[in-house]
Amino acid sequence: MTTMKKRSICGLMAAMLLLTTACGGSKESSTEQKDAPQTEGAEAELTEWEKSSGIFNTDETEEELYELAKQEGSVTLYSISSRCGKVANAFNAKYPGVVCTAFDISGSELLEKVTREYEAGRYVADVVHYKDQDGSIYAEYVESNIFYNYRPEDILSHVDDIYKQTSTPLYIEMTQLFYNGDAYPDKPPVTNIWEVTQPEWKGRVMMQNILNDLAWASWATGFCVGDTPAMLEDAYKDLTGEDLVLSEGCENAGYEFLKRLYENEPIFTSSSDDVAEGVGTRGQSTPPIGFASSTKLRKNKDNNWCLVPINLEPTVGIPQINSLYVVNNCQHPNAAKLLIRFMMGGTDGDTSGNDPFNTLGGWPIRDDIEPAEGSVPLEDWNLIHVSTEDIYYNINNVRDFWTTLG
Repeated sequence: MTTMKKRSICGLMAAMLLLTTACGGSKESSTEQKDAPQTEGAEAELTEWEKSSGIFNTDETEEELYELAKQEGSVTLYSISSRCGKVANAFNAKYPGVVCTAFDISGSELLEKVTREYEAGRYVADVVHYKDQDGSIYAEYVESNIFYNYRPEDILSHVDDIYKQTSTPLYIEMTQLFYNGDAYPDKPPVTNIWEVTQPEWKGRVMMQNILNDLAWASWATGFCVGDTPAMLEDAYKDLTGEDLVLSEGCENAGYEFLKRLYENEPIFTSSSDDVAEGVGTRGQSTPPIGFASSTKLRKNKDNNWCLVPINLEPTVGIPQINSLYVVNNCQHPNAAKLLIRFMMGGTDGDTSGNDPFNTLGGWPIRDDIEPAEGSVPLEDWNLIHVSTEDIYYNINNVRDFWTTLG
């Protein structure tokens, strides 16, 4: 596991570059750790909005924030999840006098909308729910003080340090390899990640193309940075009994894995739903296996699928951390802080703001909230924890490498 190290990114603006790609290129990290993306400075150094919003004040109770939020009257949430409507309804029931309006917006559209409004001085969104999978939100929004991380310590004390390095985390998802439980009732057909590169699975592994989706590009980059290449080398020897020999142009085992995966002719789809349907449909004699979002597990019952995830050796990849941000200059900062506390499960035992996200294929970030029934505990999954900085500065290298394979 690597830690998030302090860096300074000069002149970064939240431009539309984020819609389809992240800033890439190699860059060495400094060795000084940064404990939080934004820290409370001297009073004289705070902006007027930072002073008036109390964005760095994490000592307020929910009762105190509610009284202040009633004076503001409303709060607006931009979310990448369709479940945000349930959150708004639960919030409005618990906090009458503060109306939460939630908008379900796809990832690229959300960033485009909030950036356009911010640059125009129209501060519509108070809270943003997003996944910073490639580190670009931290580097280009948080460090530029467009987004703020509100960090209530009484709640974050229940969150592992590895998940709160650069954001205020809400819940965890991941990319998983699924198989058809009807066709393989006794055990998964593969257990070691290198098996998907073997001849038996040529043309029988479903996934999305990493060039077409930021989440997939981030997942692929996770294999090429940090300690992961060394883990992959060991896993290869465990499987084959031989040392891994790198191909020309592959600087480490992560790149070699991606090369062999690509050369094994995976079936590229446009969505995880397509993967889930292709893998999980019952009645198949020789079904494919496929990488898809863990959230597809909650669709198993409704679609009569028989998807089963595999806890691959040595790793299933990086976690996908859903996070919450407060927008700079927002008009309802106290209501925003109250909403974030509510969505994170609060402190009074009422988890109705977190419950919509606590489903199969999603894991609560807090150690004092039980995951959905049937979930394998988060700590049991072979996740890798690399710094978002490593992803941010290497993602374009991995994309470029993948392009050369075609």
